[in-house]
Amino acid sequence: MLATVLGDRLADKIEADNLVLAAGGTVFHAGVLDDGAESPRRRTAGLDGGPLFDLGAKVSRETVAAAMLDEAEKPRFPGAVALPLAQ
Repeated sequence: MLATVLGDRLADKIEADNLVLAAGGTVFHAGVLDDGAESPRRRTAGLDGGPLFDLGAKVSRETVAAAMLDEAEKPRFPGAVALPLAQ
């Protein structure tokens, strides 16, 4: 599905993700974004501990931003992929 959405930019995304991971950074993979408020039940999970991809699941941009700021201040997933979840 990413190939359909990103087209010829997919290779650039993969390369960028790999560079961040190799440097010990965290890559966030968020689902469908919406403009809602930050979820009071938000959590961040590692890629292996998250739910299966669900096209119906949405996460607000505010929730993703808060998760990214938390990770920058106190890394829990260095060198890994993390999922910001609204519940």
